[in-house]
Amino acid sequence: MAVKLLDAKGMERSLPKLFKKYEEIYISAAWGSNGPVAESLLQHVDKFRFVAFGVAFCHTDPDLIDRLVGVNNAFIADVAKGTFHPKLYYFRTGDEAEAIIGSSNFTSGGLGVNVEANVHIKGPRKAQVFREIEAALNDYKLFSRPVSHELASMYRLQFEAAQKLKKPDNPTLPGDGKRAEQFSSPIATMTWEEYARLVENDPQHSFEGRLSLLQEVRAMFARSASFSDLSVHEWKAIAGVIGERQMEESGLNQHDWAWFGSMKGAGAFANRIAERDRYLVSALDNIPRHGHVEEHHFTEFCKDFLLAFSNSKRMGAVATATRLLAMKRPDVFICISKPNEDGVARALACAKSTLKLENYWEKVIDPIRVSPWYNHPKPAGTEGELWEGRVAMLDAIYYDPN
Repeated sequence: MAVKLLDAKGMERSLPKLFKKYEEIYISAAWGSNGPVAESLLQHVDKFRFVAFGVAFCHTDPDLIDRLVGVNNAFIADVAKGTFHPKLYYFRTGDEAEAIIGSSNFTSGGLGVNVEANVHIKGPRKAQVFREIEAALNDYKLFSRPVSHELASMYRLQFEAAQKLKKPDNPTLPGDGKRAEQFSSPIATMTWEEYARLVENDPQHSFEGRLSLLQEVRAMFARSASFSDLSVHEWKAIAGVIGERQMEESGLNQHDWAWFGSMKGAGAFANRIAERDRYLVSALDNIPRHGHVEEHHFTEFCKDFLLAFSNSKRMGAVATATRLLAMKRPDVFICISKPNEDGVARALACAKSTLKLENYWEKVIDPIRVSPWYNHPKPAGTEGELWEGRVAMLDAIYYDPN
């Protein structure tokens, strides 16, 4: 039995030689890149017996996944709990075998620039260590799935979105139930060009009027350190409960404040707004005016929002809460209201009855955040204004008064 230690550069030199030398190739790595070593590996796809890459945290290169579509014995490792994390490279021909086990992933770092440590073992296949390696590889097959075009496409969509997120989630893959349907839904897959065309052709309201209203609200929040600094009429306008006389008195009559979700029928909510409830202040102040909005911001918002209605039987929940959120950060949130819930639910591939405040982030925000239109760079001019309110402006697409 021969044993030696390999660093990352040693891996880069050794693997292509092993691909060429042996008749059977087995690889299980947490992540993979589409680099020169991958090019060498893919010249020997006929030797694949079990080649699997994990996709946790969207660290595997989607170009590599694309090249594995339809390749026999090539897989994505999809574990239900924890992370697929081995770095195991095994080769055999007849009774001869070699294996490399250590810290190197099948990435440009693990096979080149990183500081890595790997044990390279060579000997007879009947050796105990090789029998244990083969047993481990058989175990890995239990949570491996072939690489289809659908899987590769869904993964790439989430990979590209994850590059813009501070803390990407594990990707959703085909077959992952309703969540997978949402990540291949019309909202999740729409391009910026499609989105902009649909919004600008709003059949119910004025596109320019909608943008002007969002600009007015943005100015309100910009000149206030806290929601509490705004006047009661501004509160009512932002909440969508302001009346005609109040708009006249406060000079807010240049906009139709029922757009983006009228909440005039939500009596308990309108009362809390009129009273300028302190919990609603805390709730909305939890959402940052600028920068990235994280799920924990939303969670804190919900806690305080619900406290405002601790003594009320009715509050409108998802509609009233998301009206406030959409006004504070129209680039992040959409108000879910009666006139748009059918369309939004269809576009998210879910039942409208399932859209609740408690799952709003998971069901609405997560699929939106992987979409090409959401992650499109900010354009210039009028489309730049649209980009600043792009999530709230989904209402222009899905609003249907009938």
